[in-house]
Amino acid sequence: MNGKSFQVAILFNDDSQITKGDPQDLVAVQYTVTGAQNLYEALTSLGYSVTKLAVRGNLEELEDILASFPPKDTFIFNNCDGFNGNNLGAVNVIRLIERMGFKHTGAAADSIAMCIDKPHSKERLIQFGVPTPRYQVFERAEGDFHLEFPVIVKPSVEDASMGIDLDSVVSNRKSLFHKIAYIVDKYEEPAMVEEFVCGRELAVAMWGNEVIEILPISEQDFSWVTNPLEQLLTYESKWLTDSPYYQNIPARVPAVLNRKEAQVIKKAAEGSFRAMGLRDLGRVDIRFNNGIPYVIDINELPELSPDAGFHNCARAAGITYPHMVERILTYGLKREGWI
Repeated sequence: MNGKSFQVAILFNDDSQITKGDPQDLVAVQYTVTGAQNLYEALTSLGYSVTKLAVRGNLEELEDILASFPPKDTFIFNNCDGFNGNNLGAVNVIRLIERMGFKHTGAAADSIAMCIDKPHSKERLIQFGVPTPRYQVFERAEGDFHLEFPVIVKPSVEDASMGIDLDSVVSNRKSLFHKIAYIVDKYEEPAMVEEFVCGRELAVAMWGNEVIEILPISEQDFSWVTNPLEQLLTYESKWLTDSPYYQNIPARVPAVLNRKEAQVIKKAAEGSFRAMGLRDLGRVDIRFNNGIPYVIDINELPELSPDAGFHNCARAAGITYPHMVERILTYGLKREGWI
């Protein structure tokens, strides 16, 4: 198939509300709308025929809309990271487009489900020998606790640091179970408790398929935060632009690493990519302490806006935003044999 003889459909979730969690979480949820416009402008500037497909309402409505697009010459650029305010809803959307015969960028539905489910993804990492902090899952604010303090308490199936604030890292049982109760009640899902690794926080952006290319590694600069237990990326530091934590915790690209450090970090990142069955692109977040790269999160669909971390890493490699977007598309097209 000729490189531009097909249509690209940018699939994204347009959510006007969330069904659980903190009301401020809607800021992150709605950012995909802006992201989809950025992707649209990037690809149209390079001469592609592009349309945007908003996911809203219910799956039957989406199926009716998709029925007017022939799968044989419509390639989907997936930017859908939820559905109706529910993170796991993205899995159902991708299962639908796959069932209808559409090919798309990024991970398949089964891999997306595994990445979103943090305890499941951690078990997968352990199975593949990738370092990751020890953890427990609590369905209620009670039970035996067998980790070592300090620990961080997170929702089990959310992303974008939803549910994570400066109180998420706790050092005693009273604070632990108080935070677990908050997560279980507010997010209506189990809480994952993970040993908190003090140290450097790195983000490793990657792309490719048979061969994985690792982009310049990014590091969060926590020098403004003096308490090591507050050196983490909270929801506030990622999304609330008027917050001092947003304004004073920059990402430095490339991170300053010696050869040995870079090697072990890249090995853990690529191992995570392979273990989770990622395709085309991904980002792995790592806590680096005493020479050990502890994987703390896997993003099968990282934020792709021009000011987001993935593009910061691509830009450090000399890649413009439109060509970054095109590269991701090209990986998907080649993988499916379209070019």
